Amino acid sequence: MKFPEKLFRSPIECCHIDTQNQQVLEQHLVCAALEHPLSLLYDEKYFGSGLNSAITALKSRGYLISDHSSDPLAKIWSYIGHEKMPSRSISIRAIEAERYVVIDTQLNETLEEIEESRAFFQVYEGAVYMHQGRTYLVKDLDLSRKIAYCEKAALDYYTKTRDYTDIHIIGGKIAYPARISKDQLPRTTAQANTCSVTTTWFGFRRIRKGSNQILDTVDLWLPRYSYESQAVWISVPQSIKTVVEKKYSFCAGLHAACHAVLHVVPLYIRCNLSDLAPECPNPHDTRFFPERILLYDQHPGGTGVSKQIQPYFTELLCSALELLTCCHCSSDSGCPNCVQNLACHEYNELINKDAAIMIIKGVLDAEKLYFEGHPDSTPSC
Repeated sequence: MKFPEKLFRSPIECCHIDTQNQQVLEQHLVCAALEHPLSLLYDEKYFGSGLNSAITALKSRGYLISDHSSDPLAKIWSYIGHEKMPSRSISIRAIEAERYVVIDTQLNETLEEIEESRAFFQVYEGAVYMHQGRTYLVKDLDLSRKIAYCEKAALDYYTKTRDYTDIHIIGGKIAYPARISKDQLPRTTAQANTCSVTTTWFGFRRIRKGSNQILDTVDLWLPRYSYESQAVWISVPQSIKTVVEKKYSFCAGLHAACHAVLHVVPLYIRCNLSDLAPECPNPHDTRFFPERILLYDQHPGGTGVSKQIQPYFTELLCSALELLTCCHCSSDSGCPNCVQNLACHEYNELINKDAAIMIIKGVLDAEKLYFEGHPDSTPSC
């Protein structure tokens, strides 16, 4: 075992619940309004500062109606939705309300419901879909009804989508949240903010089992999927990029650095790695790729994990560097113990461990120099 002291001597990780997730709040309020009318004046202390915007959204969707009071704070909001028991249609295991249903056409039974944000990674016409150890072939995808029709099939190949995800920082009021620990943490220029996540699917590959030989490539025409979430990132100075590019691919180093930082997050925050995703460059994309190490919440609306780890970012970089330098794998592309991520959207195609070490060392040195020159400064968004 490597780093046993981190397992046995580290303090218990912080547990975080994001009560301001708008999607969760709206579903909660629908159920609450059925039991008792809502009031901004009295209920904001229970539901938080997002109550007003959530009520406005529910009103526009026909779930709530107010009395005729002229004072907005004094208005009473009552449930008028068409569902007698809205709680029955709200999942306690998933944030998203919209899901795709997977149906076995031979037995005419539902196999699974998949959250909309994950659906096109798993079900599309021609996809090989796995369920409880059985192999199915997706024969048709009804986008309007959100239903995937499949049937059992004995196949010697599996499928992987070809896609890319763009992260655009929007801004908002969550940058530099309050400290969540009494420990003295190193200062950081890392930022946390709302972001827009857009995934585009443009094809898939059929890959032979065992040999992983690519049999063929098929085009896909699926709608893009966008959602608002939260991200945390730190910028990489241009000087570091210039030095790295003399020996390695800078994008490959950024990709590996993002993976390494992701791998050490559970040392500081209680979460699953699936709660977060790194910004992964597409190896065939010629567009500009931002010079930053970025992680974002994978669930629409955000789970608050990105916001929570912002104060720890310098420590995350230190732990990621320790992880990379102590791993004895000899490959430039690393291994699953250091920079490879089984959930990588780009399938670890563009990864360079040595470049990641140079980038993380450079960012840590830049952070040290910045705060030595600005001893009383507080980072600003």
